[in-house]
Amino acid sequence: MNSRPPIYFVRHGETDWNKQGLIQGWIDTPLNERGHFQAREIASLLAALPGISQFDFIVSPLTRAKQTISYILAALDLPDHRVKEDAAVKELGFGIWEGKPFWELKASPVYPADDDGRYAWRPEGGESYADGNERISAWLAGIDRPTVVVAHGAIGRCLIGHVAGLDPASTVGLRTPQGCYCRLQDKNADWFDAQGGAA
Repeated sequence: MNSRPPIYFVRHGETDWNKQGLIQGWIDTPLNERGHFQAREIASLLAALPGISQFDFIVSPLTRAKQTISYILAALDLPDHRVKEDAAVKELGFGIWEGKPFWELKASPVYPADDDGRYAWRPEGGESYADGNERISAWLAGIDRPTVVVAHGAIGRCLIGHVAGLDPASTVGLRTPQGCYCRLQDKNADWFDAQGGAA
């Protein structure tokens, strides 16, 4: 079996909801001032990588991701049509919990106490990590070229976990920091920060 082409995953920059610890999911929030700064820094870092302008570019349809990738396009001097919006990399839906603080969800008796349970847990009106993994698996089947994807924290865990072959608990526990990118290649997931060092 041929190895998968490299994928560079970028989580969108910070939003006010991130700062406040609110669950976003499918709610369409914009970047805040720090998020714009993070997006510019990541754009500069990616632009320094040889050959990256020849990659495919895919973005979630949510504003915070589209704002982030706009800085990457500008840094690479690429036109908007080089980017494909794809709902497959949209954030996991958190249903009735969207707009509520994370601490409230974590304190709720409906939320499983362990990461294995959280992988399969589906909030009312939303998606589980298992659902996200199915979505990402189908999406990855169509990726045949080096790709930059700008998306979100939870669906990013599904992507990294799937490519790296992680078990459900390890997938749910992954960090997906902002202001960094993750290179997914040969089943490895390597994070780099805006200074170019390992994150």
